[in-house]
This record gives sequence, structure tokens and C-alpha cells, in this order.
Amino acid sequence: MRTPPATEPGARPDGTTVSRPAHPEVVQRHPDRGSSARSEKWWRSRKFATRNIGGAPGVRTGMTTVGFIGSGNIGGTVAKLAADAGYDVVLSNSRGPETLAALVASLGSKVRAATAAEAAAAGDIVVVSVPFKAFRDLPVAELAGKVVLDTNNYYPQRDGQFAEIDEGKRTSASLEQELLAGAQVVKVFNNIFFKHLASLARPAGSADRSALPIAGDDPAALLAATEFLDRIGYDAVEAGTLADSWRFQPDTPVYGAPYGSFEDPAGTPAGSATIRKALAAATR
Repeated sequence: MRTPPATEPGARPDGTTVSRPAHPEVVQRHPDRGSSARSEKWWRSRKFATRNIGGAPGVRTGMTTVGFIGSGNIGGTVAKLAADAGYDVVLSNSRGPETLAALVASLGSKVRAATAAEAAAAGDIVVVSVPFKAFRDLPVAELAGKVVLDTNNYYPQRDGQFAEIDEGKRTSASLEQELLAGAQVVKVFNNIFFKHLASLARPAGSADRSALPIAGDDPAALLAATEFLDRIGYDAVEAGTLADSWRFQPDTPVYGAPYGSFEDPAGTPAGSATIRKALAAATR
């Protein structure tokens, strides 16, 4: 992934931009995964594990509806993949359901628009794809008991400074999990350009199937996220707990680069081995 010149906005996997210098200083961050013996034991036993569920296509019994809080580049792309895989989809954004009419019409009969609270309540899985600075506005009560797929990245230029993240004490996903204490958060989709996310999906068993890193604290939620990824066209590589999700945040080897350049919308397939290697190369 190329480094833009100083006068050019920096590209992000979701397709939005943020101004940055040509050679940004990389802040070395320290995860909070050492906060418990269980976290360390879990990390060592599951480090960069690959999940590939496979099996018959279609929606798993009991997981039929995906809610979306945020329907921009990443949210809208995941919504299309989910609808194409047979899920019912409930979209929302910050501007109101009426502003989503064109997107709903383009995605088909299994898609409808609602408020954020309604989308959260309706979803068996809920994809949160809003700027990180807005995470405190999430509908906490409606998300209780849900698997929440967090696509967010922390960009200080956009979101303002969060000292706990800057000092390496927390990750953006662990702060979101703290707010959503009744839900189970899984970090995913934040490291891939939205056009590559759309173009690289492949059926299970394909030789050129790509993988996405995921992180979470709850094994059942990780399994639900992995099954969802499998049905929309991706394998999953577990990167550890939410405290370990720094390994695929901005400025790490797995952020964007394995899937090709932004200039090529078709992208480059990146399988599980490639993603595991990139995760292992991340430094703090």
C-alpha cells in the first residue's frame, strides 16, 4: 500500500480519507492483553488460528437477520454480501431511514431501512460501522445479548485523542466492549478496502479464497462471526482477544496491503497463511 504525499489525504480501507504527513511517525502501542491470566492463556493457545467452517451454503438456523448501524462504504458492502448470501438485512444510518431508499432498492427484497435502535433490536448479528468517535451513541440496550461486529478504526485526526489508546493501555474495540457490556464484540472488516471486500469474496473451498483477521473475547461470538464470514465469502484468522486487536489496526502489516493497492479495485486474494504472517509481523 503506497504512502501518499504530504498534500494528499491518506486513504483508509473504508474508502474515506484523513490528512497525514508523507512519512507518519508510527506510534508503538502496547496491548492490554496481559490484564488477566485467562487472556494470556487463551492467546497462547489460539494465536492466529484459522477457521474455515465450510458446509452447505445458506443461512445457519437461528442466525437469519443482520442489522447495520452505519451503511457507508464498509457497512453497505457487507450488507450487499449478506443479502446475496440469503440473510435478511436491516440498514440504518445517522440521517434516518428515508435517506437509505436508494441503497435498499439496489440490494433487493431482503433489505429494509430502520432507525439504529430498530436495526440493533432486529439483528441476530449487528454490524457497527460508524466513526469511532461516535461509538458512545450506540443503542446500548438494544445491542444487549447480540454479537456485534465492530468495523471501526481509531484515527486521531478524525476522532480526537483517546489517551488510553495512544498510551497502549486499551484498544478501540475494548473500549467499545466496555460500553456494550451486555453484548459480545468481535473486531472484523476494519483492515480491508471496501472495494476489495466486495471483489474478493469467494465460495468456501475456493483456492483463491481470502481471509480476514478477527478478534474477540468470547469463543461463541468468534464462532458466530466466523460462520457469518464463511457465508459471505471469507475465511477467518483469529488474532486473539479484543486487547490483541491492535495487530490489525492502522499502520500494521495486515492493514490494507495484503489485498492489493487501492488503485486496483479487483484486489489481490490473500489467504489465511498470508494473513497469519502479516499479523505475526505487527510490532508495538
